[in-house]
Amino acid sequence: MAKKTIVDFLVELDSNSKLMDAYKKDPVGTAEKYGLSGEDLQLIKDQDWNEVAKRFDDTSKATRVISY
Repeated sequence: MAKKTIVDFLVELDSNSKLMDAYKKDPVGTAEKYGLSGEDLQLIKDQDWNEVAKRFDDTSKATRVISY
C-alpha cells in the first residue's frame, strides 16, 4: 500500500466533505487518522503553508488533474 502524503490528504479534503468536516474540528487529529507521516503532521501543526505549497509545486511529479 502506498504511503499517504500531505498532497494526497489535501486533494482528498477537496472532494470528501466528511473528511473536511472532521478536519475543521481537529486538523491534526484528522491528518493523523488519515495516516500522514510525522513530518507531514508537523507541517499541519506548524501551519507551514509555504512548505505545503512547495510540495504541490514539485514539477518532478506528474500533474494532478481534478475534474468535477
